[in-house]
Amino acid sequence: MKKYEYPTYAKLIHLGLAVFGITAYLTSEFANDDVTSIGYLLHSYLGLSVAAIIISRLVVGVATQGPLSFKDWSPFSIKQWQLSLDDFRSLLSLKIPERDRHQGLSGITQAFGLFVFTWMSLTGFSLFMLGSNTGSKAFEFIEEVHEVGETLIPLYLFLHVGAVALHMLCGKPIWKKMFKFKKRKM
Repeated sequence: MKKYEYPTYAKLIHLGLAVFGITAYLTSEFANDDVTSIGYLLHSYLGLSVAAIIISRLVVGVATQGPLSFKDWSPFSIKQWQLSLDDFRSLLSLKIPERDRHQGLSGITQAFGLFVFTWMSLTGFSLFMLGSNTGSKAFEFIEEVHEVGETLIPLYLFLHVGAVALHMLCGKPIWKKMFKFKKRKM
């Protein structure tokens, strides 16, 4: 397994998705009011921020060769699913899997998170663009599809945060790869 660090832009994307994504999720109940209410606008603007961050993440994934690149990472490959199955088996035997980033269960979990946040961004943006047309069938359908994501976000957070906590409990603080910033020399 290669040792790696994430560049600052990757950490900022992760932090932005975490802060704005969780905050948008927590304000979703306020969005049930009128489209001109403060709660709706707060949730909408937080969601639009998540959409901007997820777009930047997807662009970085497609356009670069760095640690966030999608070029060597296919969550749909048979190899990826075989590695995930091996990882699951090692978890059942109470061992933490050792993989490179985007490999095995780690890669599947990350792909699931990107899918959920992209889903929520697309449907949320569509609802925002439809605006005051809340009585239309299109709005109601997109709203229902958007609400499916409300159950997927906690599932993703459970998987992601749970994996980080499990690694930490086993003496492998992988969270430091994302939240440890280098000090600048003056």
